[in-house]
Amino acid sequence: MWPVLAVLLSIVNGQIVLANSAINDQVDVFFGTENGGNVFPGPARPYGMVKMGVDVLDAKGGSAYSGYSPDGRINGISMMHESGTGGAPQYGVVAQLPLVGDVDLGSQQTIERSSPDSGSVGHYLVNATNGVTAEFAAADRAGIYKYTFPSGTTPSVLVNGSHHLSAPTRPWWTQYFVNGSLSTSSEGKYTGSTTIKGGWGEQSPWTIYYCGDFETAPSSINAFSGSQRFNSSTVSSSIQDGSFGFLFTFPEGTTSISSRVGISFISTDQACRNIENELSGYQIEDTVAETVKKWNTQVFGKVDIETDNSTLLEYIYTALYGAHLLPSNRTGENPYWSSTEPYYDDFFTIWDTFRCLNPLFNILSPSRGADIVRSLIDTWRNDGYTPDARSANQNGRTQGGSNSDIVMADAYAKNINDGINWEDGFSAMKKNAEVTPEYVYDPKAPDASNKEGRGALPDWLKYGYVTRAYTRSVTRTMEYAYDDFALSVVAKGLGYTSDAAKYLKRSTNWKNIWNPEATNSSVSYKGFVQPKNADGTFNGTNYDPLSCNNCYWTDDEYEGKPVEYVWAVPHDISSLVDLMGGNDSFSQRLDDMFALHGQGFADIGNEPSFLTPYLYNYVNAQHKTVELIRYLVNTKYSPGASGLPGNSDAGAMQAWLLFGLFGFYPVAGTTTYLLSSPFVPKTTFNLENGNTVEIVANNLSDTNFYVQSVQINGEDWNKNWFSHEDLFENGGTITFELDSQPIVWETGDVPPSPGHTNS
Repeated sequence: MWPVLAVLLSIVNGQIVLANSAINDQVDVFFGTENGGNVFPGPARPYGMVKMGVDVLDAKGGSAYSGYSPDGRINGISMMHESGTGGAPQYGVVAQLPLVGDVDLGSQQTIERSSPDSGSVGHYLVNATNGVTAEFAAADRAGIYKYTFPSGTTPSVLVNGSHHLSAPTRPWWTQYFVNGSLSTSSEGKYTGSTTIKGGWGEQSPWTIYYCGDFETAPSSINAFSGSQRFNSSTVSSSIQDGSFGFLFTFPEGTTSISSRVGISFISTDQACRNIENELSGYQIEDTVAETVKKWNTQVFGKVDIETDNSTLLEYIYTALYGAHLLPSNRTGENPYWSSTEPYYDDFFTIWDTFRCLNPLFNILSPSRGADIVRSLIDTWRNDGYTPDARSANQNGRTQGGSNSDIVMADAYAKNINDGINWEDGFSAMKKNAEVTPEYVYDPKAPDASNKEGRGALPDWLKYGYVTRAYTRSVTRTMEYAYDDFALSVVAKGLGYTSDAAKYLKRSTNWKNIWNPEATNSSVSYKGFVQPKNADGTFNGTNYDPLSCNNCYWTDDEYEGKPVEYVWAVPHDISSLVDLMGGNDSFSQRLDDMFALHGQGFADIGNEPSFLTPYLYNYVNAQHKTVELIRYLVNTKYSPGASGLPGNSDAGAMQAWLLFGLFGFYPVAGTTTYLLSSPFVPKTTFNLENGNTVEIVANNLSDTNFYVQSVQINGEDWNKNWFSHEDLFENGGTITFELDSQPIVWETGDVPPSPGHTNS
């Protein structure tokens, strides 16, 4: 049950709605920051390159993946972070740290909090035990700091050019400082560059350039490199020397200091221009106001909610916020090639986002969805492959398939074409499907390259499945099938009949690892996906359909058990129903996945099971979908810092929550949406094309959530699904009639299985 809290509301046409001015107050930037959620709480703009935040040492979890932890010592407030990602921390570069009194530059400098951090959309504040208050705000490629120092002290700001996040619990994936240099003027303007390598994607050395200044001129500037301290306007360092930078000290008694910093992947000159273009002065309030405006116009204003439940309002707008932090828009900041195309980085990772986050973009902001596809295609043109993951302007790592194929098919199927060269797009997809990527050694899975493309492609092309000669054999088989379906979608639309037929046939290859005799004593039914040998026999060594061992890089399945991967064929559910023995058996097996009463087999905190709760719709048992989504939202999510059921995964977990609350869910790579039941009485999507889509839930209450009937665009609707063109091209309305008792109301066709063939 959801608690009802007080919130600023107004009455419009008899309906309770959230006042627009209160939307930002409903965003909890700390939602999902703890308990493994790894959400970034600092100030940022939608898809912003700059994400300013605290970096913490001694975090209880060992690695502060987004820089932030509520405990530990702060050793920098830096300009770049990821949000909600796993593996190992990334970035944490270009930092400042406010200090007072004498500073020992030969030792690690940190500050400690005197109270918990506070943050809101566009603004962040830290109170330190040294009496300093640090506030900061982010533009797109620059940011502003405001420090308030206690009276009677000598204030300083430390700029450490070697600062970066590390991974103490996973040293094999930590980042390393390579080298850097800094220069400054007597007025305190400084420019520099820092080169870093390593990280979860095992990136080659990459360089960030930066430019900073202060509103108040410093009284002295001390350079340091390692343990040496000296007077100089330039300083440099390499990995042998360690930390380097400047200590800017200000006149005793100075109580307020503001600083601006710009970053760039191109040059220090461009970093300085980014300050000039985005920060007119040193007023932090102006930057916050502009950031709030961008969130309202680009994100929050796309969704209007009418409800008297403030917890749901907080969920929706907080989830919208967390879903729009990544990827990073770096158009004009690509250091490797010159192009007029959009450029996005920090796909961390598409394996996490293709299922529902990218489809969310394609509803709320199809122009953004088009830009992302154009960026993927341009990366293929210039870098060889579309990424599955990408950060620091480099591809890597690929967890399963080449799932950028599904991102592109989702846009294509939904008529998102603005500026997209689909001929090139299909060529990029075909390279994934036909060309084995060059081998790049991966110590965690050395069997094949994990940098890009499909590392296990030789098996796929030879056998029609992936054997245990490659790691993640089951995951790769299931995902390669889905990826090939995506190719068939685009090929068919472009008129490539033979390619469409070829890839559609290949999309059925997941059946090659279906073992009708596989079972476990805990269940009464047979039939699971199972690793298969090159000779066509099933490999039973260490195989249990209810286990995936560590579920990691060297296992058969990645972040999901065989019992979970059984369902990973969204394009061909009708075949799965047949293999499982029909509707009743299919439904029974779904009952066991999340077990409303008891221990289930699936984990909604991992992406392979995102779609599974909705699959009851394929056997016209939509009331079970409704019941299960209610259970998962109410028990696996909660407000606050520990509110996510797993890693946010760049906003994927928030996108799943949003669709659950809205009352429908996308089948990625198709035009199909599966109906559940809304959590709020009315949701309005304000589409980019000027139309609106309204979702109305009549008679909704804590007990009245089962669907009795549906109308779409005023017409009675007997299907538990709808198509993109039914609503999101020209606008429209879904009206749910709800009550307290489950019924089978849908009498029409089950959702389509466009990958189904008779072969």
